[in-house]
Amino acid sequence: MCGQLPSFVEIVVAFHQVAGAFYDTALLMVTQERCNATSQVKQQACISRFYMYNHLLLGITPLLFTCILARLGDQKSRRITIGVPLLGYLVARSLLFWVILFHLPLEAMLGTALLTGLSGGFTSFWTGVMALASDTSSVEKRSISFIRIEMTFGLAGMIGSVASGHIFIHFSHAQGSVLAGCSCIFYAVSLLYCMLALQVPSKQTQPLGSEQVQGRAPLESDRLLDGVGQRQGSEVATEQQSRTINTSQSETSGTGTAKTECELNGQAPTSNVVMVLLFIAGIFYDLSVTGGVDVIPMFVLKDPLNWNAVQVGYGNAAGYTIFLTSFLGVKVLSRYFKDSSLIVMGMVSFSTGMLIMAFVKWTFLFYIARAVMMFALIPLPTIRSLISKQTRSTSYGKVLGRLQILLTLIGVIASTSFLKIYTSTEDWYPSLCFCLSSVISCLTIIPITLGCQQGADSEYADL
Repeated sequence: MCGQLPSFVEIVVAFHQVAGAFYDTALLMVTQERCNATSQVKQQACISRFYMYNHLLLGITPLLFTCILARLGDQKSRRITIGVPLLGYLVARSLLFWVILFHLPLEAMLGTALLTGLSGGFTSFWTGVMALASDTSSVEKRSISFIRIEMTFGLAGMIGSVASGHIFIHFSHAQGSVLAGCSCIFYAVSLLYCMLALQVPSKQTQPLGSEQVQGRAPLESDRLLDGVGQRQGSEVATEQQSRTINTSQSETSGTGTAKTECELNGQAPTSNVVMVLLFIAGIFYDLSVTGGVDVIPMFVLKDPLNWNAVQVGYGNAAGYTIFLTSFLGVKVLSRYFKDSSLIVMGMVSFSTGMLIMAFVKWTFLFYIARAVMMFALIPLPTIRSLISKQTRSTSYGKVLGRLQILLTLIGVIASTSFLKIYTSTEDWYPSLCFCLSSVISCLTIIPITLGCQQGADSEYADL
């Protein structure tokens, strides 16, 4: 039932991302103004120091609250996991308007990052979005659903970034207050849509055996957990679950029967091994992507490229097109390849593009590298899809929340580490970070391959 219900969560994501783009531009301009030092070197140091503290607060403070909100979302409603962070965004980021209006010190904006994190921040928001997408999509179309949300996120960011620049220039006398106000309006619209119009399946109305209703057999771990819960309940439910298990076992081979018996004896099911391998693959791929991509803005501003503001804008637009090409790739290639093949394809695409980036000396070669990365966005949404397929619907938020927490921590570590490596090697080989990113991305294929081997011996046909 819930697998057939459209949620239109993409609308929430689009308004949220446009609001974020407006806020980011306004914050950067305000920071540049408040860090008005006598020399460019001191100004860059001031801006870098502020953003380092800002990113640390945004990355670390949401971790505990994400677990709490994810659990509430699993038990009650996905609106909690999505709506609470949106409310935090609206309240916290409205402070930028008052900082501009009353000429408050820049350090006051660190309170915005803290308040955003205490409400769950992006970590909790994205966990809720992915959990709701899992609830409202069938198993066969889940990868496409996830990548469609990612595409919406990217396209909205591109539109918001382009529009914010024109708005800031047109209302330059307002010193960013117009952008800050527009950001709050979009956050408010996103929150209102989430609370009033977003369709969220009720936890109480999900029927027993909804997996069979959606046209697929339940996972072995689901059968085991369902059987335990029903034995503690009524005898009628127990008999119904027993008939389901017997029917499923009669349709599977001897290997499947032995696997069920193994689980009932308390041994770890194959899904646990596959789950761990998927987590490892997602973490290391995010490490390679975050570390490599965060270096690009500084790389293009120095020799040999030495871009100006217009070229930087075109370069950012080229980066956003990856959201669209990755969506089209999943939409078309999912008809012919399994999810694991799409993941490897995306990892190879990113690794190859980063390797080309390591040898960039001319602008046209930069765009060639970006073009080769056209499928770089496929792995993480597809990994989330595979993880959700091996998770009970009542645990989507908890499991995906844990993954998002780990990705957030890895993102903070990767960004800090790669930036330090870049500053240490920019004089003799500034492309070293791109080589490291390419190597790590290649190594990430190993856990995916092992996951395929584990899945080949089980009923997880998606692997």
